[in-house]
Amino acid sequence: RRAGISQATLVRALAGVAPNQKVLDRDRHQPECTMTWARYKALVSNDQRIATGRDIVGRERPLLRQVEGRYGVGPGVIAGIWGLESGFGATTGDFHVIEALATLAWEGRRASFFRGELMAALKILENGDVAPTKMTGSYAGAMGQPQFMPSSYLRYAVDFEGHGRRDIWTSRPDVLGSIA
Repeated sequence: RRAGISQATLVRALAGVAPNQKVLDRDRHQPECTMTWARYKALVSNDQRIATGRDIVGRERPLLRQVEGRYGVGPGVIAGIWGLESGFGATTGDFHVIEALATLAWEGRRASFFRGELMAALKILENGDVAPTKMTGSYAGAMGQPQFMPSSYLRYAVDFEGHGRRDIWTSRPDVLGSIA
């Protein structure tokens, strides 16, 4: 509340939140830390993902040109980040971000980092860009198609579509503009 989060937002965001063991298990066994570089690279950069990226870049060329015109970031860079982070929106995570961040803040190993991210997530909810039930992401709180941490969302997410909110979950224009 001292950070300006309303009681109504706190009640909605924290309803039913409890430590999530799946979050803790995944945090302790991150693939980036348990696989060899060759194995990890084969998973994230393969012929299928590259072909999918080429197809999507072709289909989204007009939007990517608009984004490039506004931000100066080329389609290849945007597609590379989008493909790596969420398989072009196919895999965005199904954890409730508030619960995941609260669990990691409570667990203690990187508590101060995750407390800051939890506060940023609460600010996003307070701003009304997304409902708590729609704020989903990875076990570590990375959200939407670009897999932004909440603090990155506050800094970089844009309403490219012009609909009055920054939607990195379902709005392709907002996703690509935010990545750029």
